[in-house]
Amino acid sequence: MRSKTAFLAGGLIGYVLGTRAGREQFDRIAASAKRVWDDPRVQEKVADVGQRASSFVQDVAPEVTEKIGDAVRQSGSAARGNGSV
Repeated sequence: MRSKTAFLAGGLIGYVLGTRAGREQFDRIAASAKRVWDDPRVQEKVADVGQRASSFVQDVAPEVTEKIGDAVRQSGSAARGNGSV
């Protein structure tokens, strides 16, 4: 999905830069994109994704914190064992 979005954005940018209509066409595309973004259905999905991402981060934060702590402890042990510290 991410690559499709990037491809579409690149295509739109290329179209705008390559068109003879220039600024006028860009303004039409920007207005259309703004209408889509401001659509309540789109904003509902954006809010849903934001809430899901927040919940995911809260769920995995303790595990990630633990793994980072383990990695730091291991690297500290390895450094002391090699005489680096």
